[in-house]
Amino acid sequence: MKKYIVSLLAAAAVAGCCICNCGESIKISVFSSTVERVAKAKGVSLGESATLLAKAGVTGFDSGYKDPKLPELAKTGLKPINFFGWPKFLGPDGGAKDSDEFVAVAVKYGVSRIMVVPDEFSKDGDQEADYVRIREGLRKLVAKANAAGITVTVEDYGGTGNPCSYTKYLKRFLTDIPEIGFALDSGNLYYAGRGEDILEMMRFAEGRVRHAHLKDQTKENNRKYTTLGTGAVPNEAIVRHVHKAGYDGWYTLENLVGDDILADVRRQVGVVRSWCK
Repeated sequence: MKKYIVSLLAAAAVAGCCICNCGESIKISVFSSTVERVAKAKGVSLGESATLLAKAGVTGFDSGYKDPKLPELAKTGLKPINFFGWPKFLGPDGGAKDSDEFVAVAVKYGVSRIMVVPDEFSKDGDQEADYVRIREGLRKLVAKANAAGITVTVEDYGGTGNPCSYTKYLKRFLTDIPEIGFALDSGNLYYAGRGEDILEMMRFAEGRVRHAHLKDQTKENNRKYTTLGTGAVPNEAIVRHVHKAGYDGWYTLENLVGDDILADVRRQVGVVRSWCK
């Protein structure tokens, strides 16, 4: 393992040295919370944090569409590239109000893709009945978003009460709503702990991947995060496969670890770029 980690660090260093003259086509983002974490750690503003991240190879950010700091984040120079949210499809209006707000915020900030995390299944309820209601609300949101030129995705989700933590429901969403895309989260099925295979889910969604979240967890603990490429999640296989298949979207680094978050950003950027060669 030590030898493997050393080789990954070497790859990151080599890739990081050519940040300005290679790999520009590999688009890398972070979550808005990472922009805030770097700002806090370095004692700087969000704008200065964004500049540091840009120098590390990050050019975009993911954010919740209700993030109160979104107006400030959008002025930092990093591009808002993906919004996520939790419309209440099981609510009284079937998620209509949330869907309208979600799409409106994406239009306002020029974001071309949004990721929907559906409702949790009702406690002790009928999962099939819940799925049907969620699907119909999601179908309506997709129609609204598509009319505005926005792509909607669902991701494999880690919370075990959510339909998207099961591959059977993910596959049904993708089958029942052909217009929806797949946001591939490399570590969430492992996090959910049911033994379901993200590589198999990736192959099922071939040609439908519209966004990617990259994270890694240790072999000993499926919920303990580690730096990308050193854990149990098959990140290298995922990135190499989707890149070879023509994926030209964003790779979002989701979980940064260690005492120096910015240093881990640099390392993870280098590793992702090395996998895309």
